[in-house]
Amino acid sequence: VLERLELVEQRVCAAVTRRRVTDPNPDDPFRGLYLTEDDVDRLLSERAAHPWPADPETLARIEDAADAAEHTGADLRLRRLARTFALDALDVELLLVVLAPDLDARYERLYGYLHDDVTRRRASIGLALELTGAPPALGEARRRLAWGAALVDGGLVIVEDDDRPFLTRALRVPDRVAMHLLGEDRCDPPLASLVAQSHDCRTGDPLALARALNGGARLVYVRERTPSLGRALAAAALAEAGRPTLALDLARLLAGDDPWEVARAALREARLQDAGLVAGPVEKALELDPAAVRAFAELRWPTILTGSRPWDPAWSTDPPLVIELSAPTAAARAATWRSVVDGDAPPGLDPAEATSHFVLGPEQVTRAAAAGRLLASLEGRPLIGEDLRAGARAQNASGLERLARRILPRADWPDLVLPEEAAAHLRELTARALHRDRVLDDWRMGGASVRGRGITALFAGDSGTGKTLAAEVLAHDLGVDLYSIDLATVVDKYVGETEKNLDRIFAEAEHIHGVL
Repeated sequence: VLERLELVEQRVCAAVTRRRVTDPNPDDPFRGLYLTEDDVDRLLSERAAHPWPADPETLARIEDAADAAEHTGADLRLRRLARTFALDALDVELLLVVLAPDLDARYERLYGYLHDDVTRRRASIGLALELTGAPPALGEARRRLAWGAALVDGGLVIVEDDDRPFLTRALRVPDRVAMHLLGEDRCDPPLASLVAQSHDCRTGDPLALARALNGGARLVYVRERTPSLGRALAAAALAEAGRPTLALDLARLLAGDDPWEVARAALREARLQDAGLVAGPVEKALELDPAAVRAFAELRWPTILTGSRPWDPAWSTDPPLVIELSAPTAAARAATWRSVVDGDAPPGLDPAEATSHFVLGPEQVTRAAAAGRLLASLEGRPLIGEDLRAGARAQNASGLERLARRILPRADWPDLVLPEEAAAHLRELTARALHRDRVLDDWRMGGASVRGRGITALFAGDSGTGKTLAAEVLAHDLGVDLYSIDLATVVDKYVGETEKNLDRIFAEAEHIHGVL
């Protein structure tokens, strides 16, 4: 990059010499702040500047050295960027002209001199075309810096001052692009806050997805039943396909964020890293803008979106490859817990057994284990199963708390006085919850259907006989939270509103681990 700036400097020097020859008042201290009558007459009589050829010897020397460096395995970012963003030789020259003031402060004052305006210290479209030898009146040259061009659409060059005439609009290279060319790999701060970690894939077939990506699939939608499973599958598939992963957690988007701007920044970052883009869950983007998924779905770059909703054809003009991802099996969840807690668990503690009834994704397991370690350190003791269960409960979505009252269960079996038969039925409920995966999956008594895995009970009795207490005991025995819903706040006099309220409750309940 720095050697290629030698060519830019040669052209700037030639342009400065040309200005001096044609400037009638080069020593005027107010030059650049006003136009005299003579200046107007000179502008009217001046012909368009003829382009000058680039120095072939300097360019050949630089390119030969670059060829030799690449042959030895060096990563020349300018060349990689040109390949990834489909830039030709003129595009690269324009990019370097616009980039020059960000790498060398001398160009600020030189560009101000060439503009005949000391306040304009960045290259304009007209000056950039002049310094690269491209005739500004030629439509093909002007299109290089208009919408639809590789430089502009790729986010490598930003055209400012839209209200000015086309040739006098200022050009700017984003700081992220300049830093990338100089060897820096950190994302822009707004995008860095969304970058998510990818975990080991224990569900799905990454090899099959990698074949699809290598076969030309550009848009994939992974419908996941458990958060972060789709991201793990996508990262594993991209690794098999020979690409790094740029994963974004859209759940971290804030109310003031523009999903379209985020998508454009993500596309540029993915192309700078030559990485596949993974983004989800799409539900959060839809909350901010009903059409926001289109911003990610139509990037024309290997993109894998994740979410729990079915794919809506209105989200993209091109149909995606849709992958339905089932919830992780008990064995997969156990392997995840053991790999995350490995080394921290004292003798006798099996993290998988202590959390067997929690259906968490790999990212949630990592956070739950971290929260459990903090609880143990707070009390100055080794990690125990209750710490892990408390950490798992902390991963519950907060959406249900807007619709229900959360109760931290404290009552235990000795607090509940019931006839032997009723107590046996209650203990059977906890046994079903604790051993559901073994019976339905390991023993294969669940059949091929995924329905019927929920556990529902009806508690009947007069007020004060212990119905809510029994529910609290069940939640305490399972180590989960209890959510109490007052139907008086759910039933609505308007037709259809009661059903909508119930639907919202159960939709949120799918993402929590508790007794409802």
